Parts: sequence; C-alpha cells; structure tokens
Amino acid sequence: MFKKKIIIFFSSLLVIIFISITYLTIDAPLRRTVFTKIIGVYKLFNYHIIGGYTFHRDFDSASQRILKYIEFSQVFAEGKNNMLQGIVDATNLITSKAYSQDDFNKMELVYIRINELTEDVYKNHIWLARALSDNDIERSKKHLIKALELSKSSEEVYREIIRIFSKNNEIIKLLNSYCNNYFNNFEGGTVGRIATAQTEKHFFYGSNSNFAISRNGDINKLYSRLISDLNIYQSYEFVFESVEDLNEFYIIKNFFPGSKVSIKNIIVINNQKNKLDLNQLIIHSLKSYILNQNSNEVVFITNDKNDDILKFNFFKKYEKIKKITFELKIERLPLVNNSICKNLDEN
Repeated sequence: MFKKKIIIFFSSLLVIIFISITYLTIDAPLRRTVFTKIIGVYKLFNYHIIGGYTFHRDFDSASQRILKYIEFSQVFAEGKNNMLQGIVDATNLITSKAYSQDDFNKMELVYIRINELTEDVYKNHIWLARALSDNDIERSKKHLIKALELSKSSEEVYREIIRIFSKNNEIIKLLNSYCNNYFNNFEGGTVGRIATAQTEKHFFYGSNSNFAISRNGDINKLYSRLISDLNIYQSYEFVFESVEDLNEFYIIKNFFPGSKVSIKNIIVINNQKNKLDLNQLIIHSLKSYILNQNSNEVVFITNDKNDDILKFNFFKKYEKIKKITFELKIERLPLVNNSICKNLDEN
C-alpha cells in the first residue's frame, strides 16, 4: 500500500512538472513573469550577501561573489542584460566603503569584467580609473576620459581627477577639464546608476538645464523653463493659462550637488505688480540649506543630485495671479582650492 502511494506521488509530481514546463513553453508572458520573479529573488539574495561583506569591509569575498554573479548572468544572455543593474548596485554598495588603493585593487577584476560587458556605466569608469591609477596611469586616464564623455557635468569624475593629480602630475590635461568645464557645463545631466539619469525617475529625466515652478503645491502641473548659463542672474517669466489665488509656489529641480542657488526680485502679478518681501514669507526646502537671505534675495546651498523643491509660502493670499517673475542664478562650488586652476592658467 505504501509503495503504491509512493508511485502515485512521484507520477503525479512528474505530470505536474511536465504540464508546467509545457505551459511555460507555450505561454510567453507567463514565462517572462516567472523569469523576472526568479531573477528578482536572485538579485535580492546577492545584494543581501554583499551587504554583509560591506559591513565587514571584506573586499576579497565581495569581489569573488560579484564575479560569480556576473558569470551567472551570462548564462541567460551574453553581454549587457537585465541583470546588469543588480550587478552594478551590488558593486556600488561594496565600493562605497572602499577608501584605500588596496580596497580598489581588490575590486579591480570586477570593474574590468563590468567594463567588458558594457562601457556605458559611468561610475565603473571612475572605479576602474582609481584601481588602475597606481600601476597603469595611461589606462586610468582613458577611463576618466570615457567618464567625461558620458557626463561632463557630474562631479564624481572631477573628484577622481583631482585625487590622482594630487599624486601624479601626468594628468594635468585632465585637470584642465575641471578648471574649464566643471563650473560652466550642463552637458550630460546628473548621472544615475548605469550611465545617465534616464535610468532613474528624476524631474526632467535628470536634465541639468531645466527647472519648473508649481502653484499652490500642485506638482502635477509644472511650468518649466530652460537655464542657458551658469554663474549669472537670468530673468524668468511664468504666465499661467488661468488666473488663480496664490498661497505658495515651488521651484522644482534636480540641482547640481554642492551648488549655490540664488533667487531674487520675486514678483507675483494680478492687476498690479506685487514684489514679495522675503522676510514676510516662510522659505524652506526638501533637502537644501539656506546660506543667506534678506528682503529681496535668498541663497540656497544644495547637497545632493536628487530632486529638490524650494518652497515659498505666503503669510497672505494673493488673488487672481496670472504671472510670476523672478531672477535665478546657479553657481557650482569648487572641489579643490582655487589656486590650483589659477596656477595652471599662469603656467
């Protein structure tokens, strides 16, 4: 009797497996769903394991684990595939605790392997440049140049250029890229996890050259404008399609990290021009800090590249507002003492 039950059990199991395989073979959407779920669980498992190595700063074990992760990903599809994001996230996690040259050297094979899969990972070029900087400065320079091609406005590559220059004057031409481009360049947008901000859900897809305002806290209705230059005040006018009483307005942007955002001469217009006294407002933000403020101007300091909202709340309501105007200026703060670029100009 027991033997018969065993036979029935395994027969039923084989039938279920056969039916499942047949159904997955026929039903492509289901097959993709199952595959996606399995990959998601595997990504989460690896990220958890790498998190443990990160806590203990065990770069050797993390490197071995990520290399196995990469080879496993290639079983499903060679080259860049939908598992790459998880690999980069895990690599970014452990690299966030890499401080010394030895730490980066232990991770070097991972960076090389990722670069073999795709050359579109901005941060990986910086990590690889750091790992190579002690024994192959020419290859290191090539990866810094590639990072600049992916984004001339993101600061991470400039920080690495400055770090290497402090130890090796051979990259003086790359230091010039910091002095000439960093303070004036919008190109490339803020960079997300793979190459550009299009991989993350920022306002304006991470573009550095756009910002917007919203009325009365409604961020679903934005009025956007283009910033054409850094370091100078520019005037902006926002004309609304319908008049509306105004209690507050927001300025919305993913600002450069480490920049000064100055705003002055705010005027709200109905049947007359109402210039706002900033001392009579409540001015605050999601993430920035107020450096200075008087009755006409407020200066914010931004601290990261994520979306931010500068908020201007009124003590009184302005009726039937059809237009807002103000002047805005963005300046990037230096990453190294100013004399470095000054000395380059003199030489």
